Amino acid sequence: MLRKILSFFFALFMLLPVAHSAEMVNVEYIHNVLRWRWGIELPYNPELKNPKVAANMEYLLTVVDIANEYLNGEKTTSYGTGEYATKLAADTIATNNAIDGLIRGPGFYITTVPGTAKFDIMINAAGNFAIDWGDGERESIVDKAVGNITYSHTFGNPQRANTIRITGTSTDYAYGVVALSFPQKTSIAKIYGNLGKIFPTLPDGTQPRFSSLFNGATNMTGEIPPQLFDGLYGATEEYMFSNVFTNCSKLTGEIPPDLFAGITGPLAMHAFENTFRNCSGLTGEIPETLFSRIKSEPIEFMFNQTFFGCSGLTGSIPENLFAGIAGAPAAAMFFGTFRGCSGIKGAIPENLFAGISGAPAGSCFGETFAFTGVLGKIPENLFAGVRGAPAEQMFSSTFMGCRGLSGGFPEKLFAGISGAPAKSMFSGTFYQCSGLGGAIPENLFGNISGAPADGMFSYTFCDSGLSSIPAGLFAGISGAPAENMFDGTFNWNLGLKSIPDGLFAGISGAPAANMFRHTFYYTRITDIPENLFGNISGAPADGMFDTAFANCSALTGPSARINGQYLYEIWPDISGDTNTYEGSTGLSDYDQIPDNWK
Repeated sequence: MLRKILSFFFALFMLLPVAHSAEMVNVEYIHNVLRWRWGIELPYNPELKNPKVAANMEYLLTVVDIANEYLNGEKTTSYGTGEYATKLAADTIATNNAIDGLIRGPGFYITTVPGTAKFDIMINAAGNFAIDWGDGERESIVDKAVGNITYSHTFGNPQRANTIRITGTSTDYAYGVVALSFPQKTSIAKIYGNLGKIFPTLPDGTQPRFSSLFNGATNMTGEIPPQLFDGLYGATEEYMFSNVFTNCSKLTGEIPPDLFAGITGPLAMHAFENTFRNCSGLTGEIPETLFSRIKSEPIEFMFNQTFFGCSGLTGSIPENLFAGIAGAPAAAMFFGTFRGCSGIKGAIPENLFAGISGAPAGSCFGETFAFTGVLGKIPENLFAGVRGAPAEQMFSSTFMGCRGLSGGFPEKLFAGISGAPAKSMFSGTFYQCSGLGGAIPENLFGNISGAPADGMFSYTFCDSGLSSIPAGLFAGISGAPAENMFDGTFNWNLGLKSIPDGLFAGISGAPAANMFRHTFYYTRITDIPENLFGNISGAPADGMFDTAFANCSALTGPSARINGQYLYEIWPDISGDTNTYEGSTGLSDYDQIPDNWK
């Protein structure tokens, strides 16, 4: 093939005296075309005194070799020493065809949606670049400094799909600013090629930021280019890959296993936040090697919602996906990582977080597996390394909506958590895990003790299939009520038939808003223990018992009492509708319960 190409160039040159279709070129012309086509500023030979001197084929093909070495990081061609590298003069046709046809370097390509009249490319990075707009128009960008410049083009024939090519090399980046962006993302129909070689990791480790690069490219189809980020290596910078493909719902195919192969860590905050969010068209399993090469301590938001909404992904979560992540938990590090991946099946790997050890951090495992298709038992040692005082929302909605889980609640799942309650620490943890079922282990929260916190157990076991509650489940919780502390904790469990004595015995003090709202709503409990609500007294709070026992049609005996007094007697002045006993008509005092309580 090479021989045929070069023979064609040579034939063109030999025909020049007859056809007069081309002009002889000088050295300057060759360098200008190279810069125009590829964004390469190739210096002249130091021995050359006048760049306007005529250029021969040997010089032209040697320039091609140097350009290929520059673009690819190594020598890839030797045209300049081949049989067609002669002393015969080079012309415009040979020059343009050689630079267009023989140079093979990294380029990034965007095909526009038919009907795209105008397209903008915003470059913040410094360097030399070239843009081929795909309709015969080209743009050369030489010695660009750091700073946002928008390069705009209006297509002569907007009804056709135009393929834009970006080439060149970055030399510097502004901290905290994206290196590249495309304002008209909905005009992107397809991408291919390589960005990492054009916007590479610099020798000093400085990284580009690609945050939201294709966020909202809802018309972009096809697969993610496997070599898209080749040329990037080492540590990340903040937000480096955050939201790159967010809402690219028409992307298809599997996630390339080596997409981030050069990234070895450590990570920076938000590094892979929302990277594939709502890419519902992606299929196949999550590659085990996608992040497994990364060595880093946990960093805030590092894998926050990375695969959120990727409903087309299948298979199991790879056990070694985060094998290199080791150290103390960080805030929201795995928040919603797999949320909505309904096609992911199989058991949760026991060693998925094996490297995580230390005190909990806020939202560290919030919503991690919410609404996924994971099956089987929750591994008892899944969070074995997490030890220390509770943190806000640390396990909030962790398994929410995982209806394929079964085998009950592992007794030692939170064995390392000890100390005073934190706000929403177990809010919705097993919400809608209707396949779990069975009895709650006595010591599930056995090491937690102290005053109630807002929302600490709100909806924790809602619709989780539980059948019994141990008397000492909240034995360590004592003190004044907190807002939403047991809001909806056990509701929608039709297998639940009894409430143990003293379940909330440690609660005392003035009521708090929504403290027991919906707590036993729509269960099959048959009676309410005396003094279930401890020693609560004081002015009423909004929603404190709203629908607490509503639709508990199996209830018999007296309604809830504290020291012999009915709740509606203790707080007779509540005027709004609480619906506390709505539908619980089997209660012995149902007829005397005020209308606004039922």
